[in-house]
Amino acid sequence: MLEGWDSWATMFTMMRVVVKRRRAHYLRVTRFPSTCAYNPSFAAASYLILLWPRRKPRLPQAVSPTSSVVSSYTEGLREHMRIADLPEDILLNIAQFLSVQDILALKQTCRVLHAFGSTDYLWHRLIERFDLPIGIPSDVPIHALSSDELQRQTIKAIKLELNWRRAVPSIKQSRMILGPNREPFAHMELLREGNWLLTAQRYHRLLMTRFTTRMSVWSLKDVHQPYRVFSVEISGTYRSSTMALHHSSSFATLIVAFNEEDQELQEIHTFPLRGDSYSKAVTSPSVLKRLKLPPYTVPGYRVIQDVVLADGIIATTVAIFGDQGGVSFHILLASASKGLSQWVDPQFSQDLGSLKVRMHDKQIFILGQKSNTTIVRVYKLPQYVLGWDSATTLNDATSLVDLGSVVSEYSYSLPKGMISMTDELHVPRQFRLTIPIVMFDIAGAVIRGTREQSSGCAISFPYGRHGSNEEVTCTLLPCPDATSQQLGQIGATGHRMVWLEHDLETGRNRVMKFSMATERRKSIHGVLLPTQPHLPFALDACNALAFDEVSGRLCLAFYDGSLHVLDFV
Repeated sequence: MLEGWDSWATMFTMMRVVVKRRRAHYLRVTRFPSTCAYNPSFAAASYLILLWPRRKPRLPQAVSPTSSVVSSYTEGLREHMRIADLPEDILLNIAQFLSVQDILALKQTCRVLHAFGSTDYLWHRLIERFDLPIGIPSDVPIHALSSDELQRQTIKAIKLELNWRRAVPSIKQSRMILGPNREPFAHMELLREGNWLLTAQRYHRLLMTRFTTRMSVWSLKDVHQPYRVFSVEISGTYRSSTMALHHSSSFATLIVAFNEEDQELQEIHTFPLRGDSYSKAVTSPSVLKRLKLPPYTVPGYRVIQDVVLADGIIATTVAIFGDQGGVSFHILLASASKGLSQWVDPQFSQDLGSLKVRMHDKQIFILGQKSNTTIVRVYKLPQYVLGWDSATTLNDATSLVDLGSVVSEYSYSLPKGMISMTDELHVPRQFRLTIPIVMFDIAGAVIRGTREQSSGCAISFPYGRHGSNEEVTCTLLPCPDATSQQLGQIGATGHRMVWLEHDLETGRNRVMKFSMATERRKSIHGVLLPTQPHLPFALDACNALAFDEVSGRLCLAFYDGSLHVLDFV
């Protein structure tokens, strides 16, 4: 009887049986007579019977529920119970303790769990706990997206995070979208997960003494075939700019601030986001609006510092240089569609330096510094300001906007003994979960009495009416001696930021990276692009950059007018 088991052919035959029974989910070794237990070939063949299909124990029909068979049945059921046999509500309770990576691994075990791990309801709950930035616009609700789209976004975010945490992240692709043209860039900004790029170039025309500003919008949806969808030339010196995309992403509104013949002006352009080729640009046929700074009670020379656009309202930060040599910062609100404008009462900003203004969700955020303390004040936009789109004229154009009482206020003072920062505040134009602020000290901030030296700090303020100063976090950014930090760019969530580090002794540049710490991840501070990145450009000639934290896309502009795009995922 044992002669058949002694042959290797019989063992391979049993292996073929195993292949035919892959649909089962557990390992089962069949019990054979004890006379075969000591046969080596038979023992090896027995353990090769993998994934043997199981059969649930069945309750005999003519048995009383109180009999001992019931208990044996429940014990057998408990012994053979699988996680796939659990009800869906219990699986959802288990899933709340799992991460996105765990769910992705769970989907690969069997068809039942793959179907469970692909439900929209599950992924809507997972995204709420996902701590990495993903490519979902703030105006798009999560429940409107499918599980396939959310899974694609999270996998891309995880891949970027793994590459970002390397000592020197690897560049996945690099492309030059504009060659040398002797028109250096003054400003760049990436929008909508790096799909759109706004650029401002400032240059001299032949036989002209004043500057000319060229504003361009590029489509980077396909980095291998980028093209310019909008371009306009403005006679004047560039000051600031901002662009807002409409909900359908088919139109955009561009605000450009510039100086023409010692007069501070703003132009408003609305244009479609379409184009045919890289070489042919779509030029705006006319200017929608041209705004001048209205009269103001504070005398002095006025210079536009920054411009932001949200909810159809333009917030302009203006620096006024007085006759006595002092400087004060003021806020001008205007309607993007009607051009109506009014100054904000100076009592809301006169005590702050390095003023920054942001708007979100019909609220205005006033950020600034007072000595070594950074302050954030949140106000509601007045209803009559939000209603400027439907108004024709203002009742009193000389009156000042009263923002009312403060909704919430946060402050953070630098550590004791640290010199106050002398650089501007780097704040994203849009933010979501927190209000991230990064600032550097051009001279180098030193904590007195210690050997620790730090040239910057990253502060995260809570976003919401019920936040408190106890929720404010700060991380010091140590930087080498004899270096200056320039062109800081921080993402909307504050998770990632980059900047250009210039060595004052050697004159070399390198791009640095930083990530805020979370409950699950430690902070990261290191090199993103070394001094010699083995790319067809030299970082020493870089004069502008733009960064998107969701896509990991980095745009670098150089003094010769060339423009390069780098992707890290």
